[in-house]
Amino acid sequence: MKKLVVISLLLLFVGKDSFSQTKPLNIPNFAKSRYHWGFWLAYTKSSLITTRKADYTFQDSLISVTPESIGSFAVGPMGSVSFNENVKLRLAILLSFQDRNMNYVFLQDGENVDYVKKLRSVYTEMPLQFKFVTNRINNVAFYGMAGGKFGIDWSSNINVKEQFDYDDVLKIKRMNYAYSVGGGVDFFLEYFKFGIDLRLDIGINNVLIKNKTYFSSPLDKLRTQMWQLSFTFEG
Repeated sequence: MKKLVVISLLLLFVGKDSFSQTKPLNIPNFAKSRYHWGFWLAYTKSSLITTRKADYTFQDSLISVTPESIGSFAVGPMGSVSFNENVKLRLAILLSFQDRNMNYVFLQDGENVDYVKKLRSVYTEMPLQFKFVTNRINNVAFYGMAGGKFGIDWSSNINVKEQFDYDDVLKIKRMNYAYSVGGGVDFFLEYFKFGIDLRLDIGINNVLIKNKTYFSSPLDKLRTQMWQLSFTFEG
């Protein structure tokens, strides 16, 4: 998360000269077009929010379960529609690679034993967001955004057969819904608009598939969480 914030701040400072003084406007008629099309590229950090069962016990006790986020990326086409100069609606269809680990520590025969369950997902995601944009300052505009997204995990392990031992996988559902909040800045370049934003997605639905394995039994809920540093290109 700290790395994403640092990168965002550095990129904002790169564009400080764009609004520190009056300059000729790039693509001055950009706002006159209601529809715009472009491309979306993002660096992502995905993890899972865990909720443990309050009354869960078994012979080999679970000491801790810790989600671990791993960096990945998302890419795809996007489009936007302008209701006016300050309110826009943005939709994208993204191929999103999301790598996450769940780290378990069990007490077995008086010793702590670690298990790592790797979750490798390939989502088709459709984020839909409202952008609330400031008036343009020379060739720069700032914005906040809020919305949601729907995703389908094409590499879901839902059909993997359980062994009911410590070799089992942790299963998650194929469908995911999340809400999103964030903000960013648009730079109007000579031929296109370049946007940078930082966004947080929090899952709404419980993606845990409950069964009797050692790794799902102690859990009550799993929800997704993702930080995303996005770069958009609109013409």
